[in-house]
Amino acid sequence: MADKLGSGTFVLPLRTGKANDLDEERRTKIATALHQYRETVSQHNFFLLRVLVEAMEAEPLPSGVSARVAQTLHIAQLRDQHLGTLPESVKSPRDLLNDDVRAEIVSRARLDGVAHRPVDLKVREEYFAFIQTRIAEKKVEVAEFPPADLEYLCTLVSGITGPGLPNYRQAQQFDFISSIEDRELDYRKENVIVPIRNDAGERNDALMFVWEDWEIAIAFKIGAGARGWGGSCALYCRNEDNKQWKWRYGLYDEGWGSDIYESVEEFLGFHAHFGEQTEESVWKRIRSLKGILRLR
Repeated sequence: MADKLGSGTFVLPLRTGKANDLDEERRTKIATALHQYRETVSQHNFFLLRVLVEAMEAEPLPSGVSARVAQTLHIAQLRDQHLGTLPESVKSPRDLLNDDVRAEIVSRARLDGVAHRPVDLKVREEYFAFIQTRIAEKKVEVAEFPPADLEYLCTLVSGITGPGLPNYRQAQQFDFISSIEDRELDYRKENVIVPIRNDAGERNDALMFVWEDWEIAIAFKIGAGARGWGGSCALYCRNEDNKQWKWRYGLYDEGWGSDIYESVEEFLGFHAHFGEQTEESVWKRIRSLKGILRLR
């Protein structure tokens, strides 16, 4: 039994994680945290969308450009530079703010910060089985796998993508949980990480510059992003203030690491605002009609 911080020995009894082990109160807390996350992300993204729409509506028409042509150019810009996809019923920027297209644009553009594919429990179970095999190959034993709170969250949603309009999000954001179908979710051995020390006690692994005050037995990446060297992780860890070995959650980007969170509920609260797209960044991405016409 690993009971001394820094011992480097991790021999813990293995128990198969079961989302069904969670009582109804904990399940409700996770579902509520997910709902709050989606509401927070959706509200901010629709604020950004309104900024876009109002900026386009306020732009003066260049000489010789009709309102109809301007509208066509704005719709193309919304699709190509910001949202990636638009409902067929959207013919003008203002249409994006109509209640009758809200549900469709939320689903298409993931404006509530989640993937809208149906949950495929079998595929997710296969993914967890793959990770469990990799953990066994690393000769690290954990008290529970998969983490029960993470397993239950994965029954509620197929992926959690973070805040931001789609094109910004794809270039800047890290998922909390990547949809397996979207990213063929990381069936790669290097995404299961065991901290490695050389004879001098120096770390040499993907997490060597982050979470240095935590003793990490093993970690696996659960969320990818545009920059392949970072992502969201489940970490089996402890430190001086949190002495119990358990699965916790964090996000790293090169040498930077977030706080370590005790539960998926806590991490959802963090992720709702992580890398949040600003109004300023939206303005910087807006191309003027004159600029668009010069490129044609």
